[in-house]
Amino acid sequence: MKIPSLFRTPRYQRFNIEPRYYDPVKEEVDERTERIKRELRAKGEGDVDYRSSRIAGAFKKGRSGASGSATFTQLIIMMLLAFAVFGYIYLGNIALYIFATAASLLLYLKMRRII
Repeated sequence: MKIPSLFRTPRYQRFNIEPRYYDPVKEEVDERTERIKRELRAKGEGDVDYRSSRIAGAFKKGRSGASGSATFTQLIIMMLLAFAVFGYIYLGNIALYIFATAASLLLYLKMRRII
């Protein structure tokens, strides 16, 4: 985050280069895709955007994927932290030793991919 200031600082100069080469294959592909899109619009099928459907599908897959394991691990970590705080209040340093042992055990199990 930027720290607010009273003085305006100059922005960095950005390097912007426009390519000057001509790619006939790319031009031909672009022309063919535009022609096909125009033909589809003329038939009334509309413009189908496959990129947005692929992106939406990837986000849906990410939500329902392996997030259950991460949620379970986060729950265990939150419970350990809560027990450590309350244990320290009631038991003192013994609770910190128990927390350190439990945290190292959890880390070991995570590294062995058991959890």
